Amino acid sequence: MIIGSIIFALTIQTINAQSVAKIGYFMDNAPYKHVLNPALVPSAGYVSIPGIGSINLDFQSNLGVKNFLFPAVNENDPLLTFMHDDVTPEQFLSQLNPNNYLLMNQRISLLSMGLFKGTTFWNFDVAIRANEGFNIPRSFFAFMKEGMSNEQGNRYEINDLSLSFGTLAEASLGSSFLVTDDIRVGVKGKLLFGVARANIAFEEVIIDMRPDKWSVTANGLANTYIKGGEFETDEDGVVSGLKDASAGVTGFGVGLDMGASWITPVENLTVSAGIVDLGVIGWNKTHNSVARSSGTTEFTGIEGIGLEEDNQEEEEEPFAEVIDNFKKLVQLKPTNENNKLSEGLSPTINLGAEYKILEDKITAGLLFSSRLIPKNSISEITGIINFKPISLVNVSASYTLLNNVAQSIGLGLGLNLGIANIFLACDYIPMIYTSGDVRLPLTKATTNFQAGFAILLGKMDENKK
Repeated sequence: MIIGSIIFALTIQTINAQSVAKIGYFMDNAPYKHVLNPALVPSAGYVSIPGIGSINLDFQSNLGVKNFLFPAVNENDPLLTFMHDDVTPEQFLSQLNPNNYLLMNQRISLLSMGLFKGTTFWNFDVAIRANEGFNIPRSFFAFMKEGMSNEQGNRYEINDLSLSFGTLAEASLGSSFLVTDDIRVGVKGKLLFGVARANIAFEEVIIDMRPDKWSVTANGLANTYIKGGEFETDEDGVVSGLKDASAGVTGFGVGLDMGASWITPVENLTVSAGIVDLGVIGWNKTHNSVARSSGTTEFTGIEGIGLEEDNQEEEEEPFAEVIDNFKKLVQLKPTNENNKLSEGLSPTINLGAEYKILEDKITAGLLFSSRLIPKNSISEITGIINFKPISLVNVSASYTLLNNVAQSIGLGLGLNLGIANIFLACDYIPMIYTSGDVRLPLTKATTNFQAGFAILLGKMDENKK
């Protein structure tokens, strides 16, 4: 896969926010809805099964398979990659955005508990969060596709190229309580333990390709906070990877979630608002490694740094060689710097409105969510219908507009079966796929899947209002 190749080959990595499946926001049988808004409470308390209480996988991107695979001239032939000779640069590049991003987030609850004391809901959670992402400008893909296509040479200006990875452990304690009979507020405090953080960012890379020589001007920084992790270099002293990395705490931080829910004077209408992942984390300079790329480097002879189409066509991954060449061109080299770093989390705002129908057997909800990520903030509006024929069964269906573009449906299922809760949800289910033996989704690479299993505890005591 192109994304995997780029991330692995450039050895990069940072941290941003993510959440559980949003379709559970209005579901009574969704134990982890308090992760979206700490004021929200489930239908019953719970204690999770360690490791499988809640597993969440989240992808957000403005790219999709159809950006990189193209129909062959003959209908029955396999799809063509964007590097194939039969795919023109105009075909490929015209489908890309000026900046192309992918954010991948995972959240695994290791131990979680929620319980009611009267009308107050207390929750405790220990989770592991991992985040990967990149931002790649269209000019980088132009370099990959076109290479030196003109006899006189080509010039590429690549700005704001970045890739990142981060892992942290989170321990949180939260409470949701009634202020009045109609207003409930929630707050949650978090302790954050940084396990690893690394990223590479190039403000500018100018590649001037001429028949007799190439000159590359690069302004880039690779920055890692990994216990024992040091840069690995090749014979020229250029960064090629990491060595001796091990698990351990390399940073500490705190976080805060806040939210409220209001049963309005309008009959059957409830509105709510929450902001999660307000916080900061500091990284220890003892575990910091830095590599920089600055100035201009000239390459003559260009042996081992070529973009020949014949070689690319024979590669199992035709762009792997180009990416390896890019590492050689930008000349990232280790320095003796060690710096501490403090950075804010990327908060998420959730605003909801829910209307009850048929004595709460059906509800219709509208959820606005905005993830505040530098350069790539993501906003969406989701319409959700909940079916609650009996208290044991919740079924939800949703449709999302992501960044004002129609996306896809979502489905959720919450079952309270005696002493056990089973929760399954997916916010974005692709509906259109390629044809052939291997069917791939044609929508953007965006989805948010959550699965969980928990033991149910007592319900809220309505008599103690």
